[in-house]
Amino acid sequence: MKPQRSLITVSQMSIMTIITIAGLRGLPAMAVMGWQSIILYLLPAVVFFVPSALVSAELGATYEGGIYQWVKEGLGKRFGFLAIWMQWIHNVVWYPAQLAFVAAAAASAVGLNRLTDSGVYITAVIIVVFWWAVWLALKGGNLFAKVASVAGLVGTIIPACLLLILGAAWLLTGQHISTTLTHSSPLPRSRTSPASP
Repeated sequence: MKPQRSLITVSQMSIMTIITIAGLRGLPAMAVMGWQSIILYLLPAVVFFVPSALVSAELGATYEGGIYQWVKEGLGKRFGFLAIWMQWIHNVVWYPAQLAFVAAAAASAVGLNRLTDSGVYITAVIIVVFWWAVWLALKGGNLFAKVASVAGLVGTIIPACLLLILGAAWLLTGQHISTTLTHSSPLPRSRTSPASP
């Protein structure tokens, strides 16, 4: 009997994409920029994410397979290999950096601040979580997608919704935001230019 193939659902893929791109870690830094952060979020969405989504949708509807297959069809096997290798090496570099932040934040959250500077602790967390993720991926099916989407809901989407609800409650109770919106305030300014009144 042929094993049933378990695919990643659209909602799981959406959640994994959201938590990869729009994490909460950068929000405090963006909040300092005020209204200018709106443009800094919209610009990449319009000039990068929308075209990428349209190209991916077209290629996904035209060819079976993923990035390797798409590039191989257009440029040959060597470039297909290069494309998938670049995607892989990006993860090799990106995941340990993210896991180092997670390890330090987790230690700080439970009051173990001395561990945030411990190379042994950070390395141990990176290795354990990395191999746990590999084990999940090797289990087959969409177990990895299930775990990632639940973690994304709990760690990113629900806290982001809570921030929006609390922000709206702050404004509805008559409180004021720190800056006022003018026609020029969303436009990013260089640090050397004088601040607008």
